[in-house]
Amino acid sequence: MAYEVHDLSVSEKPLGPDVGLAKWKSRIDSVPNMRLLCNQFMNSNEMFSPPKAGLYRSSKPDHISQDDLTEFRNLGIKCIIDFRSKDEYFGSEGCCLLDKEYILHKVIPPKKVGQSTTFERIDLNEKAESEASSCFSSPLGSSMYSTEGVGTALKESDGIEKRHFLINFFTPKYIFRSFSRLPCYLYCIGIFHLLCDLIRRDTKFKNFSLFFTSNVLNRAGIKGQYRDVVDLCQPSVCASLKLIADPQNHPALINCAHGKDRTGIVSALVLTCLGMPKEYIAEEYALSEDGLEPIKDVIRKDIYEKYRLKEEFLSAEADTMRHLLCYIEDKYGSIEDYMETIGFSYAEQSTLRANFSAPGYEISYDAKAKDGGDTEVNVETTTPRLRSGKHESNLPVS
Repeated sequence: MAYEVHDLSVSEKPLGPDVGLAKWKSRIDSVPNMRLLCNQFMNSNEMFSPPKAGLYRSSKPDHISQDDLTEFRNLGIKCIIDFRSKDEYFGSEGCCLLDKEYILHKVIPPKKVGQSTTFERIDLNEKAESEASSCFSSPLGSSMYSTEGVGTALKESDGIEKRHFLINFFTPKYIFRSFSRLPCYLYCIGIFHLLCDLIRRDTKFKNFSLFFTSNVLNRAGIKGQYRDVVDLCQPSVCASLKLIADPQNHPALINCAHGKDRTGIVSALVLTCLGMPKEYIAEEYALSEDGLEPIKDVIRKDIYEKYRLKEEFLSAEADTMRHLLCYIEDKYGSIEDYMETIGFSYAEQSTLRANFSAPGYEISYDAKAKDGGDTEVNVETTTPRLRSGKHESNLPVS
């Protein structure tokens, strides 16, 4: 698959003012790190129409405040694709007001490449019973959680239900494959912690989780963890991409806990499908550095004090994403080949590409052959310079 990137600063045929550039200026303070990732694709007849939002990314929306609900609804988001397990979601210290409007589903990724992705509806009474219908105190805003209205999700005018999908990335396969790399003495200690948790039953694997993060994740570092997600969480990654590619789910929101790691990896794959250069993808990832600044202390307490993770797990440096993209290319041949390998086919990649374009870019593609042929992607940009951090950036930020 060959890509051509045309910098409009030297182009003879510039696209018109702000064509394809999403100028989303809304800010939802109770959903940190929220920003627009992709617009819906604009054909030649829509070149001078306002761009339509296609895909947002954020941290967990569990803490959304009552005051911000109207702003969130105005975005028209039909589907939330959440890269957390049911247990992680239920254990979140948030009010989850969106549970009243989005029907919750657990995604069951395919066990083998080629199998279909299925999902099952989650009964929110499980959460209400486990948490006694209470909401924990949070610096991000609070309101009592209520099950009133649950199960009668709001619907769009066309009758499509608004759904919230939960996809577990940190499966037993991921945990034990990562855990098995430990030296023998640490492996035995870890098994001891696991057995203690199994015997006590009321620890919710807290001891083993702490041991795992301290000895497995810290040893690998954030770059190693990202490599493991790519290698060991493939069914979950594939299921995520399939949901994102489905036009019935647009506009959609993707998120994990902080909207940086799992969300950052999936966002990178989506942007690769759109033909975005690696530097764009790395700098877009790095926008989370500023996006999470308002809750940096909360995150530090969550991952550093609670799980004893290294300070590097707080960061979102562009070099981390550059490293991951190069790793995928070195191991799988290309990022597109990686997606094909895990079950997100070239045809599905083309479907995603036909539905989205990155903000600031106008993308067109020409499929030369139906079976096995290369696809040429032409990318024209109105944002040739891209910087993150405290510097000016042309990327749309919430």
